[in-house]
Amino acid sequence: MAEGMITALCLASGAQQNAWADASPYSETLTGDWGGFRTTLFKHGVDFKINDQNEYWGIPVGGSQPSNNYIGATTVAMTLDLRKITGLELGQFGISAIDIRGRPFSNTPLYVFNQVSGIEADDNLRLYELWYGQAFWQDKLDVRIGKLDLSHDFMSSDTAQNFLNASFSWPMLPDNNLYDQGPTSPLATPAIRLSYKPDQAWQILASVGDDNPIGAGFYNKDDPWNQNQDPSGTRFHFGTGALFFLETQYHRQNAVYEGNFKLGGYGDTGSFPDQATQELKHKGNWALYAVADQIVARLPGKERLAAFARGTWTNRADRNQIVYSIDTGIVLQAPCQRSDDALGLGFGMGAPSSVLARSERRAGTTPQGNEYHLELTYQYQAVGWLSVQPDIQGIIAPSGGVQDSSGHRVKDEAIFGLHTSVSF
Repeated sequence: MAEGMITALCLASGAQQNAWADASPYSETLTGDWGGFRTTLFKHGVDFKINDQNEYWGIPVGGSQPSNNYIGATTVAMTLDLRKITGLELGQFGISAIDIRGRPFSNTPLYVFNQVSGIEADDNLRLYELWYGQAFWQDKLDVRIGKLDLSHDFMSSDTAQNFLNASFSWPMLPDNNLYDQGPTSPLATPAIRLSYKPDQAWQILASVGDDNPIGAGFYNKDDPWNQNQDPSGTRFHFGTGALFFLETQYHRQNAVYEGNFKLGGYGDTGSFPDQATQELKHKGNWALYAVADQIVARLPGKERLAAFARGTWTNRADRNQIVYSIDTGIVLQAPCQRSDDALGLGFGMGAPSSVLARSERRAGTTPQGNEYHLELTYQYQAVGWLSVQPDIQGIIAPSGGVQDSSGHRVKDEAIFGLHTSVSF
């Protein structure tokens, strides 16, 4: 009976998808072609996009207390193709902004190392990215300069993007160890990024930028993410230190089992507080990472099984809260032959600094251990412009067994969420 119900759902959803799969590209936005005006703008070098995301989260078990939460983010982006507009050999100019709504809940009452959601942030309307980019040498070299979100290019896994927990998009290690959680959404930092692609298999990425997108101090007990220190996102800070990224990518060209493999690291010239004594500062920081995305099985029809694994590591336990983190998971692409759907199961963990643990023992408090997170998610493309994603997460030992403000150990958490995304 259960198999029959699943088959019926697959047939029904497949029929619904086929109804809009062959329509024009602009049918995949809620507002369509704007009476042909959108196509005219694009032909003349103007691309304008709006995406609205909303999430509803319920935490009936665990944390410091049960809670229900809403968060949302609307992103507006415009890209100008200056070659089309001017007729000159110029590149592209891009600008974007984010309107963030709702109240963050991962710090309290959940007390987790990283956010439950990739769009969870302080409630602000802020400038996001502002950049100019140009390609050279038959597009082998691509240069971009401006205020950049470097997580678009570095440390990323395409397969992991199917999950909602922020640790799968931006790892737990840089999120906890860099200033302001690092140059990742909704923050961007003044930087220059180079991409060199000598052939179809290899790609080298490098960047240098400011290591402190906000320009505030490292610790702020009243504003843990520091985002409210620059609520508009218009501060261009250059005063703390330089953040360098270097990454090599290998794209495995295989008609059946293609894959992407990345090896890289970052270095930071700024100063970082000691994990035992905040008054003591350490100059410089670094970390290494590796990422693997691989198709592991091709099933009947459109279905494919993809897997990913990512590890990050540093030996600077005196200045980093997290010394290594691991994320891994499997994703069934096109379940029920629905091309744009995905069913995923992910796992991750983060290990805190031994220096921090020793200082907590000396202070008579419970030392932090490893935190583990699990996620089961289904991305359902209802129509071209709307995706709906139910999500279940479990957090084991939030922040490694940390205590809440009342002195009680934060309990393991069960988290239920619903994410929607609308393209206008």
